[in-house]
Amino acid sequence: MGRASAELAAAAAPYVAVRVTDMSNVDLNVIRFDFDLTFAAVLMHADGTIYHRYGSRGAEGADHYLSQSSLAALLRDALPDHRAYDKAPSPPKKRPPQPVLELPVLKRQVAAGQRLDCVHCHTINDATFADAFDRKTWRRDDAYVFPDPAQVGLALDRESQAKVTAVTAGSPAATAGLRAGDEVISLGVQRRVRTQSDVQWALHEAPFGANRLPVRFARDGKEHDATFALANGWKRCAPEQYSWRPFQWNLTPSCGFGGPSLDAAARAKLGLQQAPFAMRVQYVVDWGERAARGHAAAAAGLKKGDIVVGFAGKRDFVDFQHLHAWVGLTLTAGVETEIVVWRQGKEQVLRYRLPE
Repeated sequence: MGRASAELAAAAAPYVAVRVTDMSNVDLNVIRFDFDLTFAAVLMHADGTIYHRYGSRGAEGADHYLSQSSLAALLRDALPDHRAYDKAPSPPKKRPPQPVLELPVLKRQVAAGQRLDCVHCHTINDATFADAFDRKTWRRDDAYVFPDPAQVGLALDRESQAKVTAVTAGSPAATAGLRAGDEVISLGVQRRVRTQSDVQWALHEAPFGANRLPVRFARDGKEHDATFALANGWKRCAPEQYSWRPFQWNLTPSCGFGGPSLDAAARAKLGLQQAPFAMRVQYVVDWGERAARGHAAAAAGLKKGDIVVGFAGKRDFVDFQHLHAWVGLTLTAGVETEIVVWRQGKEQVLRYRLPE
């Protein structure tokens, strides 16, 4: 977002600003947001009440939903929320602190003498999920955190982020009666919606299974109450929409290799004009605790420099990140699968059993 504009600086003036660059000692029982973000802001009361969250992103790019003007607007609009809260405060129930470094996986690393100079935000998800793996409570559906509003059929304005710009036909939002031009007032646990992140927090806190989520919205100066009827598994998104999340690299199973996707010009140069996707194998995982994945691919015949054009019968990947997320979210370890490679001007099919 760069250096603050005059507008943003003026909007921030009434606030006590704290810049957090290391999550090590942040209390997870107080501050929660989408830890996969490149930038996030949390507006909160001194008693621990969080008014709003800001900083959404998606597969379109890290700053797709960010702008200094929309953040400035949030800072201005949230001041009445703060004044109203002070008149009738309802502090969150106090819970024992949960510092990030007390997460079991990170705690073991520190006890083993590993130096953690800086704990990044996405490390929290990695550590939380790794602990679930260890306790054998991990479910693949746990990966779907902070659902995009598109999961309920909403598209929101980049600048006025509570404003609906489009509603998907047949979606929960459409069935509830929302339409373009409406303003979301409240949703689920979020008492006042002002940002896309507020909507995502409400969706994150809603059950994964079938449930009904209350929503209040404004249209033509009048407020209306409705309900989103959410089906079981409604948080699951398409792998290409998940592929920006860092946790995709920890999903299992995994293809066991990686490298850059090739653009249309590079594909044409190789004689792959008609191929919707191609990537050059830059590495085969042969290190660390996940080395078995790369060893399996190598044993099947995959080599560095190979051009992968298909995996497990699918060829229309957007990029390699999409391929990787698709394998982790849709396939099962132990199944027979295949890698289709372009080598010496012709296709070869490499068959192997997908490892854990």
